[in-house]
Amino acid sequence: MISLNELSLVLAGREPELIDRSDRDSRAAVAMIIDSSGSQGDPKVIFIERAQDSKDPWSGHMALPGGRCETSSESVMDAARRETHEEIGLHLPRDSLLGRLDDLQGRHAGRSQGLVISCLVFGVDKKAAFTLNHEVSDIVQVPFSVLLDKGNRTTIEYPVLGSGRYPAVHFVPDDSRVIWGLTYRFLRQLVGLVGHCLPEL
Repeated sequence: MISLNELSLVLAGREPELIDRSDRDSRAAVAMIIDSSGSQGDPKVIFIERAQDSKDPWSGHMALPGGRCETSSESVMDAARRETHEEIGLHLPRDSLLGRLDDLQGRHAGRSQGLVISCLVFGVDKKAAFTLNHEVSDIVQVPFSVLLDKGNRTTIEYPVLGSGRYPAVHFVPDDSRVIWGLTYRFLRQLVGLVGHCLPEL
């Protein structure tokens, strides 16, 4: 079982691998929020389902709250906190930060998007009331026990990326929604820090 305290200790003691942004790159930040309220020792990760949008290649996919930094001077922490509040109405105090995962390069159709994405990990222990904006159609809180259950592992096809199948995690039986792609890559990083494995992309 993964605990909030265990994650806090591991994240506090490591230096994340950061990607230097080139002049052509932009930066974005996402928040991986670990909710231990009422968890009975099995904290939940807060995911969003992106709203349907014909202009968005990731429309309807599961994701973490977040988005691009508004200015070159906005820190990734401030961007993650601001976007989380805008998208789901959740205020993340600065002292709720547990740590930061390694940066990832944004990809689409297997190619770099010129986007560096940072993931900040936050811990909350009070039940939150969410207010969704137009970018979010749903919130799903998934316990670590579900995310790590080998019976919930699957693969998906995504024609935009060409042929091949990609590892993913189911979180509700008989639900077509899955966690995969960038969100899966950050999740795999996080659970790997405390000795758990998810299949590699």
